[in-house]
This record gives sequence, structure tokens and C-alpha cells, in this order.
Amino acid sequence: MTKKALFIGFENCQDSLDAFEFLKICGFDTTPVFTENRRGARLPIFVKEWSGDYLFHFRSYCILKKRLLDRVKTAAINFHPCPPQYPGAGGINWGLYNLDEYSGVTVHYMNEKVDNGGILAFYKVPIYDNDTVSSLLSRIHVKQLSAFYDFVGGLSKSGETYLRVQRSLNESVPWGVNVGRMRDIDKLEIFDKDISEEELNKLIRATHIGKFGPKIIIHGHTFSYRKEK
Repeated sequence: MTKKALFIGFENCQDSLDAFEFLKICGFDTTPVFTENRRGARLPIFVKEWSGDYLFHFRSYCILKKRLLDRVKTAAINFHPCPPQYPGAGGINWGLYNLDEYSGVTVHYMNEKVDNGGILAFYKVPIYDNDTVSSLLSRIHVKQLSAFYDFVGGLSKSGETYLRVQRSLNESVPWGVNVGRMRDIDKLEIFDKDISEEELNKLIRATHIGKFGPKIIIHGHTFSYRKEK
């Protein structure tokens, strides 16, 4: 019997389109939802009426409500772009700041809490000395899609047996205690005038991407980091 699925990804995102197409290849009767790539994005109204066998949350900023997750018969699965020790937001930043050896993608069951459900798989991405937020994020996105192919491929072949096996293999893997919030990264960006060169370089590495990065506030005025060409 064909399994009914809901897929959630970013709009204007080739990886999200490729992941959705792969679900069709694997035989899932899939309803796609492509959300805006921004904080505070919302799911479309029609999702309130959806129910089915699987939910695949590939890439979005939406926090899914319990009433939606309760309408998933078999499994709601998230592809979290960070290791288990960094639930929530900002894990890539903290991995760089803490000089971790690797980051990665955590596949897990979803429940009403953020990055809290049972872990099903973890796909490592090494962190290199010269990595930045941009370079590491790029490789994590590549791994996120390959993890989706690998995990959904296994699920399509073995069904719920695959889920049970994966859960048993990762049952002892814990989530980190602190759920990250973007406001924590906002605070990390702010430094004072007595910062050491070593610490400043760590902040640049861990927070600079696009218009974001280290900043100092002096007499009510904010001065932001700008990379010299």
C-alpha cells in the first residue's frame, strides 16, 4: 500500500526540490510544503487538514505543533543540521566557537518539543581549521541531502522495521541539555573593548556570515565587524 507523506522544505531551494522528488521515486504519496527561508515563517493553512503516515521535515524554520504531529500515523522525522549535543538553533556557530572536531546532521523522531525525540541516525561532517560559518554550513547542507537519500531509501525498502533497527542502534545517544536559541548567538556576537585577539578571532569564525558577525556597543552606538578585502 502506498504511504501518504507530508514533506516540508524551503522554497527556491534545489536541495528541498531534490528531496521531494526522491520521495516520489521511493513511492511515497507526498504532499509538498515549501516555506519561506526566514525566521517566523508559517505553514500554509491546508496543512491543518492533512493527515497521513509520514512527515519529513527537511529544511524550514517552522516549529510544528503537536496537533499536526498527532495526525502522523507512523513517524514524523526531522533532519536537524547539527550534532545531538546542539538541539535547537545555533549549533553550527557553537561548534565553531567551541573548536569541535565535527558537526553533522541528526535524524530523529519529532515530538512537541524542539529537537527532543528519539535519535535515529547521525551523519558526521568534519570541522577544519579554516572553516567559517559559510563553508561549514555549505558542507552540512550537502550532507543533509545525502542523509535524506540514505535514510529515506532505507525506510522505503524496510519500512517500520528500518525505524526500529535505527532507533535501537542510537538508543543510548542523548540530546544536549540546553536548547539553543538565536538570541544566544546574538549575545555571543557582542564583545567588549578588552577582548583578546584570540577570542576575537574565535568570534569572527563562529558568527560572521553575510551581514552578521561580531559587534561592539560604545556609548549607545553599535559598530559591526567588516572583513577587509
